[in-house]
Formats: sequence, structure tokens, C-alpha cells
Amino acid sequence: MTAHRTTSNFASITSGVMSFLGAPHVPTTELAGTGTKAAFLGFPFDGANAAIERPGSANGPRGLRIASNMCFPWSFEWDIDLFDAYKLVDCGDSPLAIGNAVRTHELVQAEIERILDAGAIPFTIGGDHSVCVPGARALSKHLGPEKKMGYLHLDAHLDAGEEIGGEYETNCSGLVRAADLPNVSKDNIVAIGARGTINVPEWWTAVRNREISVYTMRDIRSRPFDEVIAEALDKVWDGVDGVYVSFDCDVVDSAYAPGTTGPEPGGFTGPEIIKIGQMIGERGVAAVDNTELCPIYDPSGITARLVWEVLSQMLYSQAAHHPEKLASSPLGTAQALTH
Repeated sequence: MTAHRTTSNFASITSGVMSFLGAPHVPTTELAGTGTKAAFLGFPFDGANAAIERPGSANGPRGLRIASNMCFPWSFEWDIDLFDAYKLVDCGDSPLAIGNAVRTHELVQAEIERILDAGAIPFTIGGDHSVCVPGARALSKHLGPEKKMGYLHLDAHLDAGEEIGGEYETNCSGLVRAADLPNVSKDNIVAIGARGTINVPEWWTAVRNREISVYTMRDIRSRPFDEVIAEALDKVWDGVDGVYVSFDCDVVDSAYAPGTTGPEPGGFTGPEIIKIGQMIGERGVAAVDNTELCPIYDPSGITARLVWEVLSQMLYSQAAHHPEKLASSPLGTAQALTH
């Protein structure tokens, strides 16, 4: 395993091979035995995007790698170094079957399963929001039928299409495909952030029939923020053995995250989605994806930078609250200033 980026080595920001946070590249086939506790995997695929008028999320992994390259692994707010805590690695990009979403999902599911089997948290970076289908299946299989799994859907859209044009694994199907899994109870699956007119009547029918909890932005704005988000998250984490978190960029207000394939006004602000990331990390995640980051609509890079902040804060928070699951003690040499 090659050396990772160290704090204060500013030259590493502008040189070297591009990877998530400058992490060493380790293929999933070589991950077992490395002690890695978190691994990034690119999913450069938008071939299951039902909203084809705004393609381009296949470049999301590249965009997020670039954004993360402007950061160091140590945070003064947490006094935690992500490399020390997790032995972070970049597993590169998943293989794809061009023009075949189902086969592509089989390929990426195998990659995610290898990360889980190695004892690491997979952070799968899309790409379109269909990746949550194989991602959730991988965690469900890894946990096994006797263990309960929670599923958190952060999205402006319900993605509750039982089928879209005869296809069952699109970027509009993730929520119901998660509900299909044998160890996911209706009590532990929650959608947060729904708004806008793309949420069609059939999707609302699907979530009602499956008794899935939905917290719309109207619900969230009608109550104290911390209270309603904590309530929603507690439903997902209640009594489960692992949680899959699916984070679509469009859950964030388009003023803060314009670089996405389905922008919607009226969503979370930048500070709010960062706080949600911290609250998720406090509870502990088993697998995460980020989807629909689209650099072509993000010329200043603010969406990718915000996404990286959310994911890194999730990692910092999890390290602080669950040190027993880390590669080594997360504490640095200084006392953390704030949480």
C-alpha cells in the first residue's frame, strides 16, 4: 500500500495521482487483510437515469476526487486524522457493462461486497441514483437474513417507482427496491427531503402501500430542525444491525448544490446537510452512497466541495462516537475544539 497524504504537505494538493483525499489505491480484490475501515469506490455510470434531459453524473466520482484533493485528513474541530482512524483507501472505479444497467449493478454489488467482507465501510460515489439498488443488496447480503438492516433515503424525490418503462433498477426505483429486501422492515426505512412536482402520484401510492415513513421539507420546516431530523434518524437506527445511507445531491437546495442532475429549490442549506452528516456519523453507518453529482453543472465546484464536507464530517463524527470500530485510536495530539 502506497503512502497517503499527510497534513501540512501542501505539495500533495497539486501533485500526484488523483484519488479520494489522496488515499492510496487498493483494488477491492486486494483489500482483505489491510485493516482498512473505510473505502471509496467510484461508480461512473448514468445509464439507468430516467431523467435523461440532464445526463452527466457518470463524471461524479472524478468531480468528487478533485474536490477532496483540496482537503487534508486532519480536522482541528474533531482532532481526528481520517487516515489514522480508518486507513482510508480508494478502490478506483467499479467495472461497468455499457448499456446494461442490471449487469452493471451486479458488477458493482460484487465490488461493494468485497469491501464489506474486508471489514470496511463502502462509500460508493456515483453516478446515477440506481447504485443504491446494488449497494443496499450488498449490505443486506453481508448482514444475513437474521440481522436487521435500516435504510435512509436523503433525496428531493421519493424514487418509489415500482417500475419505470418496464425497468426495475433505475435511478427512480431505489426506495422501493430497498423495501423489497428481506431484512429491511418498514419501521426502519425513512425518506427525508421530498419536495417538488417530480414526486408523482404513483410514488406516493407506493410509499403508502409499503408504510414507508416520509419526512417532506414541509414537515421539516414546520418543526425544530434538530428535533425532526433526530426523530427520523432514530426510526432508521432503531434495533438494527447496520444502516445503508443513500445521499442524493438534490436533497440540498439548488442554491447550494447546483451541480446535480435533478436540482430542486427549497431543500437543505449547506450547514444543515453538514449537520445531518454529523448526526448520521454519531449513530454509525455500515454503507453509504452519494449520487447524481454532475460536474458539468457545477462549474465552480461548490456542489462537489459540499458533498465532500458532508461525507468527511460523517466520518469524523463516526470516529469520535464509535472509536471501537476503527483501525486505530482516532485522537490526535491536540484536544478537539468543537463537535
